[in-house]
Amino acid sequence: MNPCKILLVDDERFVLSMLAQGLRNVGYQVFEATSGQAAMIFAEDVKPAIAVVDIRMPGMSGIEVGRWFRKQEVPFLFLSAYDDSETVKVAIEEGALGYLVKPIDVPQLLPAIHTARERAEEIKKLKETEAQLSMALRGSREISIAVGLLMERYRLTEREAFEGLRTHARAQRCKLNHLARNIINAGEQLNCISVKVRGGERS
Repeated sequence: MNPCKILLVDDERFVLSMLAQGLRNVGYQVFEATSGQAAMIFAEDVKPAIAVVDIRMPGMSGIEVGRWFRKQEVPFLFLSAYDDSETVKVAIEEGALGYLVKPIDVPQLLPAIHTARERAEEIKKLKETEAQLSMALRGSREISIAVGLLMERYRLTEREAFEGLRTHARAQRCKLNHLARNIINAGEQLNCISVKVRGGERS
């Protein structure tokens, strides 16, 4: 298995070197950038699993770098010597998966990286599910109707209903369209039974 790629971005060379060496010692493949421009070049070239970015840098700020990373779908967390609420708020709004206050050492950084990577994977899976949902609903009227029935009957969100439908289809080893058709047919049968029962009660 290839080592996880981490991009460190900090204009303080001592901090950069210390963190990079510590991360290499525990098995990470580390790339170092001392400016925002260099970080962008590295990111396009090596495609890191995660980036750790200092917020306050001359020239292109860490916030600007993070904004660019977000557009490129590169997960990142921020380092900063400042912990004021306004800076933290901006960091979160820009999509940072973590915010660490300097001074910091590798034992403190490792769990933050681990947590950020897990969160990034969750976000990736969520986006994939939403993309599959959108494609499925556009491509199949039956799936769209079945999702709507599940949403109404069990008070689910659209994504929850689709995920449940897909999971059950996999468990039953059947196609999504086939399962959706069965759900629609079952719903129609239940409606017929309900109408007959109510009609009998009135008579």
